[in-house]
Amino acid sequence: MTHSLASSAPSRRDIIRGYLVLPHAVPVIVVMTATAAFALIAAGGWPGLSPMTRLLGAMFGGQLAIGAVNELVDADLDAVAKPGKPIPSGLVSHHGARIVAIVGTGLMTILGATLGLAAFALCALGTGTGIAYNFWFKRTIWSWVPYLIALPLLPIWVWTTLSTVRPGMLAIYPIGAAAVIAVQIAQSLPDLEADAGSDVRTLAVALGPQRARRMCWGAMLGAAILATLLAPALTANAPLVWSAAVVAAALVGINALIWRRDSRAGALACFPCTAIAAVVLGTGWTAALAAS
Repeated sequence: MTHSLASSAPSRRDIIRGYLVLPHAVPVIVVMTATAAFALIAAGGWPGLSPMTRLLGAMFGGQLAIGAVNELVDADLDAVAKPGKPIPSGLVSHHGARIVAIVGTGLMTILGATLGLAAFALCALGTGTGIAYNFWFKRTIWSWVPYLIALPLLPIWVWTTLSTVRPGMLAIYPIGAAAVIAVQIAQSLPDLEADAGSDVRTLAVALGPQRARRMCWGAMLGAAILATLLAPALTANAPLVWSAAVVAAALVGINALIWRRDSRAGALACFPCTAIAAVVLGTGWTAALAAS
């Protein structure tokens, strides 16, 4: 009996892997990469080790908190639908996940406060929006609303920290609205069947598998088209935006090809393809404004 219990206990390596997976590695990597890219554009080059470290550290802390809270909120549902996730599998305890959330919030607060009052307020708003999504929006048809607030806020936060926010940057909200809907649906697609079976009423569930997939692709392509049309009126460097729009459209095409060969692989690849497309489009837009 003792031997059986010992052999079933997770190894230290498994526990470390559980804590690494807990905050959702792919979204964290995408957001951190976007933050670094925006910082380089806003500063017109390397902003310096201290500003970049504090900027990335504050964002990383916020992402840790959002991811850990998400896993805590979903723990009961995951125990049935996804028992292999960190908390249901026993790799991460509820207490451990709470510590990660607290440490992440503290890191965001301490480092974010060094960036200035306005920048800290924007960073706190983005983090708070992500946590609010976990508690109140995630399982509703309004799950896209926090995305609409938080994702376009990212470049504005970086520019507030390192440079000056230009009026043309606010156009990222109408462009971002379509991209945000695409990203939110893409994140929901792999869990569509489990969510529908658990009476979770997300936008993707309401649309159904086929329409959700088409809406995701159509929304991202719509964002690329809107950016292409608005660019000549708002920046002298429209080709940068057009190039980004082509890349975004190509990523949608790549996901469509993957889906055609294997629908499950397509569903899993949809979020990385869509998120990268949104980052590329946002980076192209802000780079064009910065170069004007």
